[in-house]
Amino acid sequence: MKKIYNLLPISFAPLRIMMTFLLMMLGIISLSAQNDTVPGKAKRQRDWKLSDYLQIHGFVDTQYGYDRQRENDGSLTQHSVFMLRRARFDFSGKLHPMLDFRLQADMAFTPRLLDAWLRVKFCKYAHLWIGQIKTPYTMDNFYSPLDLEFVELSQSVAALAGFADISGNPDYANGLEIGAMLSGTLVDFERDGERLPVLTYYAGIFGGSGINIRRDNLSKDFSARVDFYPFVKNFRLSGSVYFGNYQLFPGKDVPRNRYSGGLEYLGEHWTVRAEYLQGVTGVLNPDYATGDTVYLVNTQGLYAFVGYWFKMGWGHKSAAVQRLRPLFRYDYYLRDKLDPTTTSNYYSFDLEWWPDPHVRVHLDYTLQQRKNYRSLGHSFAAKVSVCF
Repeated sequence: MKKIYNLLPISFAPLRIMMTFLLMMLGIISLSAQNDTVPGKAKRQRDWKLSDYLQIHGFVDTQYGYDRQRENDGSLTQHSVFMLRRARFDFSGKLHPMLDFRLQADMAFTPRLLDAWLRVKFCKYAHLWIGQIKTPYTMDNFYSPLDLEFVELSQSVAALAGFADISGNPDYANGLEIGAMLSGTLVDFERDGERLPVLTYYAGIFGGSGINIRRDNLSKDFSARVDFYPFVKNFRLSGSVYFGNYQLFPGKDVPRNRYSGGLEYLGEHWTVRAEYLQGVTGVLNPDYATGDTVYLVNTQGLYAFVGYWFKMGWGHKSAAVQRLRPLFRYDYYLRDKLDPTTTSNYYSFDLEWWPDPHVRVHLDYTLQQRKNYRSLGHSFAAKVSVCF
């Protein structure tokens, strides 16, 4: 192990963690396979494949972005950039019918360890997650970038769910925290031979310091989400909370509390989701004349979108069915309720195309209406995702 570690520079600490985790999982898998025998007179080893225990996936996002805004003084601000948005490797597997795991890392920009958890499935009422996991705040947070409908998150989700956090703390990223969480299905019913959920939950205790950060304090953050499916397939009502704090500066912890409520419908063709978010976050007071170093920012936002899937069987009959989905989203955001100039309304038009199950193309245009600008802003993004 030391020889392997010495090949990696210290800046690649996430790779060290990933290699340690994978070697440990491979050891467990090997022991499981050795012990997987069939009793009988002639004791024989059951045929097994590594893919029964370990799945390796990933995807790469290449993106072009352009935005322009006419300033209030008449000048024009423009940005145009190509970027490798994401380059992810995703390792997941099942060690036992009751035990599975996931390890995901992003190699774009600075290598970073993302999901890293073990889950114990005691029963349908209780699954225990331990490690670095997605907090259950908001519906959007649990979706992979390959499943999210737009190139960018809504403004309120980005600011309040731990992506581009309103606190300004860069350690809050990707909606991840280190901790332990319980989840399960409390009520379900059977229809046409299929068990459908009625009431599900997620509830966890987290460190509250963000991604890959150890927090040494006695207080911990709490987050929970409840989803109610009112006996309508693919439709749910959802509510979530996040109660916590973070260190604004040494010796000063300030609140970081969030609330949300929304609904979602995921049909064969129609996709609809809407959610209201609110949060209170302690930040440094910009007006030091008051003598108080902490200012509580009361933030709120709302997004709602609708999309429709078209399936196209172009080409030979054996070819994969292509999918095309136009979408429209309204995105309202008020950073500080005491400052109306921080209001913004975004109107996004998106076209999502899957020409192949392994290739996704996104074209997105957003019209930006911000209170502190007299002119409208414009943003365009094109993204190609290749997954394996």
